[in-house]
Amino acid sequence: MALDQFMKECPGGYQIQAADVMAYGTLGATVMWDGKLASITAGHVVDSVGAPVFQPSWHGRRREDVHIIGRVSGRSKYFTYRDAVEYTARREDMLYDFAWMAPVAGETVSQIPGIYTGDGPLGTRDPKDGEVVSWLGKSTGAVQHGRVVDVDRWVFRGDNQQGYISLGPCTQIEGGNGLDGDSGAAIVSQEDGKVIGVHIFAETRTRTYTLASRIPPTSEDLIQHSTQTVDEETHLRRLEKWRNSRP
Repeated sequence: MALDQFMKECPGGYQIQAADVMAYGTLGATVMWDGKLASITAGHVVDSVGAPVFQPSWHGRRREDVHIIGRVSGRSKYFTYRDAVEYTARREDMLYDFAWMAPVAGETVSQIPGIYTGDGPLGTRDPKDGEVVSWLGKSTGAVQHGRVVDVDRWVFRGDNQQGYISLGPCTQIEGGNGLDGDSGAAIVSQEDGKVIGVHIFAETRTRTYTLASRIPPTSEDLIQHSTQTVDEETHLRRLEKWRNSRP
């Protein structure tokens, strides 16, 4: 079942949409992050800092059928390359595809149906190789499970019309399913209940895997340290790994 219903207070896993963005996404979770309560999602789901985020969406609905759960407080830097040649000349990667909101009081809750039913908000941390994780996306509409198989997956994807993004290191998860609109879902470790990333992409054509963005350690990292320029050795290693992993 698609989780596109009006939910006040809204748990993780349900549909959200940012102002002036036509695509829908998923509210990952309301967590404790960097010493503050934060509602998190993927960076490409939302618009610029300060933009309102609606639940379930603003498109085609009456004003009384939606509510603003927060305004974008921080968003990862997002840029594109025209092609692989342009990337090779710069070798600058996005570190995160992540955004957060200071939630409006009474508009969200910390629970994620089927994954977390506790009272307090979850914490966050970096992923670990081999750990089993769960997530809930608004389009898939059911809890998915998988195992972390790579915590240093580099992603270069896009097309010649819209450009290419370079993002890494990402977390690759084998198992589970994903659909457009699941982006932003919180990836929750079954080991300790911590959120170890947010869903950004699912590959289902040849084999099933999910990619997740890491969560920046602090809001300062998201603003000031959201990209990295890699050396040639790292670039060539990632490029070989990327080519070998393509369908």
